[in-house]
This record gives sequence, structure tokens and C-alpha cells, in this order.
Amino acid sequence: MSRSFETIAGATPIEDWTGRNRLYHKPSDQYFVMTAHDGRFFQRRYQLDTRGNEVNSLELEIQYAIGSGNHERDYIHRLPSGEFVQFPVVWYAAEKRWGMAPGYDRPDHDGFSRRINYRCIFCHAGYPDISSGADRSESQLSLFPQVMPSGVSCERCHGPGQLHASNTRAESIVNPAKLDRKHQMDVCLQCHLETTSAALPNSVLKVGRDIFSFRAGEALESYAAYFDYPKGAGHDDDFNIVHQGYGLAKSQCFVKSSMTCLTCHDPHRPADNPQTFYNAKCATCHRMDVRVHGEDCVGCHMPKRRTDDIVHVIMSDHYIQRRPPNNLLSPKPERTGDRFRGALSFYAPEPERDLYMGLALARGANVTGGVELLERAVNRQKSAEPLFQLAGAYANLGKRELAVDAYSRGLKMDPAHAEARYNMAISLMDLGKLKEAEEALREALREKPEMADAYVVLGTIEVRLGHTEAGRTDYLQALKFDPLNTVALNNLGLMELQLGKTDAARGYFSEVLKIKPDDATARQGLLRK
Repeated sequence: MSRSFETIAGATPIEDWTGRNRLYHKPSDQYFVMTAHDGRFFQRRYQLDTRGNEVNSLELEIQYAIGSGNHERDYIHRLPSGEFVQFPVVWYAAEKRWGMAPGYDRPDHDGFSRRINYRCIFCHAGYPDISSGADRSESQLSLFPQVMPSGVSCERCHGPGQLHASNTRAESIVNPAKLDRKHQMDVCLQCHLETTSAALPNSVLKVGRDIFSFRAGEALESYAAYFDYPKGAGHDDDFNIVHQGYGLAKSQCFVKSSMTCLTCHDPHRPADNPQTFYNAKCATCHRMDVRVHGEDCVGCHMPKRRTDDIVHVIMSDHYIQRRPPNNLLSPKPERTGDRFRGALSFYAPEPERDLYMGLALARGANVTGGVELLERAVNRQKSAEPLFQLAGAYANLGKRELAVDAYSRGLKMDPAHAEARYNMAISLMDLGKLKEAEEALREALREKPEMADAYVVLGTIEVRLGHTEAGRTDYLQALKFDPLNTVALNNLGLMELQLGKTDAARGYFSEVLKIKPDDATARQGLLRK
């Protein structure tokens, strides 16, 4: 856990930066080169034209490594705004090679545009130094400080260090071993319970909870609501990389005993001889003679298998079975189909079923059904977040007037929610209410001036209102916070074309293609004279 997030310069070297450091990705026809020099690390992406010359070349510096490197290591670039961007190529430890990041092995992958949010970092790093309320909802822009905590710290399992510093009594430290079974498990499950794929979603933050608010000793269901696929939906045997708690809870060894994660794992240090260590753990209950039953309990009953969500990773299955299935290591293609659509199930008992099922379904599994549930639930809530989520669902369904109304009601309760004002402005703009949209955007930017996308939308409104130079200023301001913002670059290119400044326009469109090589607007712009 201490190696789950760190500066790339401080990470234990496991990659090949000088020899096998090139990758060609055929589906997207893109080349990648990973290099290191003078203590700095870089990833470059380019293509070749018909003459074999490099085009659309973009190189970004790697600032952080995410993941211990035991199975996989991902890489992060920090934008001037503070947003984290994931790199498209990662290191796969078992195969000792570079490969496309999970979800990237397709022609239209995200390139350098995939953002890393607070909820993701929650399980990879300690508590970042962010302003109070910045993480009060999952829909907020995730802005990280320049100095980040390294890895998962002691506080994640033992409680806030400040409390211990101000109170030297032993009671100020949470000792998970002294908690009851359920709360002891919850300490581990805060990060090791992936009931489904994250996009379903596998969980929804509870209303009123900040993302970094979970503390050891409290019940996990007070922090988030967790979901699962319905039985028989074709996902009963899914095996995700963060499956540990989900798999263990299905095991008869767990159901028929009082075991917890700490029964077999010491979180402070790995076993010196894992096979002997885990055999001994099994023998405390099963009383078997390994000379008769074999010498590797885990190898037989918790075999290594290939994960479904990261198909180049192989790890031990925590679903303990008497007779596990076969062919668990066979290669798997990356899932590229449509997202799951349909009903969901609660993983744990949930008293506010309409609210949290509505929030989950509205994210994509069944937007219409989610809206129906949220409409029944929001009037019973004192928090603005359900209204903002309902408003977003209305907008997805094209119901702009209802979206604006829901955003307005929520902003009366939480007027400092910049993202809600930004999203309301988009609906207002779609309704042709440009002045109201402009006002909402300016208020959003007063609350959060790092919102590059808000500057882009504001620039678009300014241009529509005839304030061309003001629009240009807004687009340039967006690029100060997010140099990878292709919408701002394209809009600046189109403005230069209208002024007859072809060379300047080509510069902007070429910059877009470095970031997003298949961008249709930029490609068409380069053809215009």
C-alpha cells in the first residue's frame, strides 16, 4: 500500500526505459516511446505519414506512478489546473512489457484525455491537501495539489494522525484487530471491494459524505451504497482486479467461520515464505496433512486467474473454491462492447433504496428508470447533490427546462457548487438563454477559476453574442489551465480561418491533431483555405 502512489522519480524502477521502450498500437495506428533522462520521465505518441515521416507527435512528462507495480503500473501527468491525466501506455509487471492501459486497446482510445478523479485516488494515496468541501460530491472537478502524499498512509487504517498527536492515549489510535468482525472487514473493504466494474457503477457515495471522509471503525455502508449485477445477467463469474473482498465473502471458508482479511494477511509486511505461511493458515481450520493433500493450498483453491477488467493482469482469486474452474489463465480480449443496460441489485441492505438506486441507474444503466426513482426521492433530501444528479439525468434525456429547474433548486441549497452552475449554463445555452448562461458561467468561475471547460463554453457564448475578442480571450484562458483542451484549440483555429489567417489556423489545428489524431474538426480545418 505504501507504493500505491508516488512520484515517478521516487518509484522503484521496474520498467524498461531504454531497450524495449517502444510500442506500436495497430488498432489506432499510433506509436509510443517511453524514455527517461536527467531524472525525468516521458511518454511520447506519434504517427507516420505515407512517406514514413513522424506526424502528430506529442510528448508529456510523467509526474506520478500509480499502482505498486506488482501487477501493473500506470502513469499520471498533472495539468496546470491541478487535474490529473492518465497516460495511454502502462507497464505490465508479469509480462515485463509496455502495453495499452485498461480500456485503451481500441482504435478510438482516450489518448491523453482521460482524467483521474478523487474517488480513484482515494484508494491509491493518502489524504491530499485540498480545500474543505472540494470533494463533497463525485461530480466535482478533481484538482490536486503539486505535492501529493505518497502511497496509502497509516491514517487509512488507524485513524487521523492529528487526533493521535493531540491525544497520546492509546485509545486515539484505531487498531483494526480489536474491532468486531464487520467493522474490521470494512477497514479493508473501503478499497478492496469492487462488486462490479466501476462504470456500472459499483458504488455511489452517500449523500452528505466527502470522498476522503471514510475513517477506520465506521460502517462502510454509511460511506457508500454498493451495487451488483442481478443474478443470471451473465456476470456471475466476473473477476475484477479489486475483487478480494467480493470473492472472499462468497467463500464457504468465510461464511462458515469468523475469519477476516487479517486472518491471513499482515498489512505491515509480506510473508517471508508465502506458500508455507498460507498453508499454515489453512491448517488452523482444516487440520490437514500437506503431505497427503498437497503442498500448496492457495495454488489449488485460490488459483491465479486472469482478470476481466485488466486482461494482462494475473492474480490470486480470493473466491476460495473446492474445485475451481479450468483455463483461468487463457488470454482474454479486452471488453469493448456497450455498457451494461438494465436493472441493478444492492450488494448490501440499503434503507434509502429509491435514492441510491436512482443515482446508480441515472449514470447510464437505465437513465429513465433512475429519473423516476430520483423524482420520488429528492424531495425528502436536505442535500443538493441528488437534485444535481437528477438535473444531469434530465439533460442527458434532452429535458433542458427540467434540468435548469433542478439545478436552480439545488443551487439554492448549495450556491458554491461551481460544477452545477457550469452544467446549468450548458442547458441554458441549449435553450437559447445566452445571457443567463453567461451569468451562470461567470459565477462558476468565481467559485472555481481553474475550470477550463467553463472558459470554453463562456467563449462560445461570447462569440455568439458578437463579442469575438472576448471569446478569444476565454479560449486562451482555458488553454492556460488545460493545454490539451482540443475544443478551445479548434475554436481558435476556426476563428483564425474566418479572419483569413490560414497559417495561424493551421497551427491550432495541427496542435489538436497532436492531442487527438482523429479529430474531424481539425482535419477538415486543415483542408480549408
